[in-house]
Amino acid sequence: MLAAERQRRILEIARKNGTVRTTELAGDFEVTEETIRRDLDFLARVGHLRRTHGGAMDSTVALGELSLSERESRQLEEKLSIGREAATLVKEGETLLLDASTTALEFASQLPDGVPLRVVTYSIAVVERLATREAIELIELGGTYERRGRRFSGMLTEAALRMLRIDRFFFSGGGFDPKLGIGEPNPDQARFKRAMLEHAQWSCALIDSTKLGAPTDHFFAKPEELHAMITDKGGRSYAKKHLITPPYELHFGK
Repeated sequence: MLAAERQRRILEIARKNGTVRTTELAGDFEVTEETIRRDLDFLARVGHLRRTHGGAMDSTVALGELSLSERESRQLEEKLSIGREAATLVKEGETLLLDASTTALEFASQLPDGVPLRVVTYSIAVVERLATREAIELIELGGTYERRGRRFSGMLTEAALRMLRIDRFFFSGGGFDPKLGIGEPNPDQARFKRAMLEHAQWSCALIDSTKLGAPTDHFFAKPEELHAMITDKGGRSYAKKHLITPPYELHFGK
């Protein structure tokens, strides 16, 4: 296959899925990862893609926040593996706070059956996902409803949060920087997540490998403030290069 044809097909995949991974493309096209990197570098130079750690993303996707439905299908397998690993950290009787990210949504699905827990969230999707789990007490933080993110926010949401004890806070973000920490494209969400981080006794970031090194704007969680971070196995190479001695527990989903 000629390079031009391979690059055209890579771009089609990126436009369909939002992102592409170097290792997966090398296997699909039966070429070396170095060949794929050159393809991605070329497509980035001409403005079709934006390079990320381990791959690239469609440049037509705005760097701002996507809707829940747009986010939900992306990196699903990675989110599931992160969710499974996060579930192993949960203890019976704890009160868990989950943000409105799609990674936290998949984590909710992996919570153990029959184990008494209290789950606090401002996400409609998380409540729907756990509605039939009789062992789980659900608390929805009300407030102003945001249709795009299917979540609540605002003064009432934050006031309700302050009335509750939070044992563990599980959350995601729009990008991760090894020095600056975790950020969000939405400044209001960044501010709210900052408040949740400060209120919780223990916090864990759920960050899929496409977000490692990804650009973002509004940082709310410094690396030294985290107790744990979980990424998928695709993040091992990034961790080896950039997270030599992280000040938190680092886990990889299986």
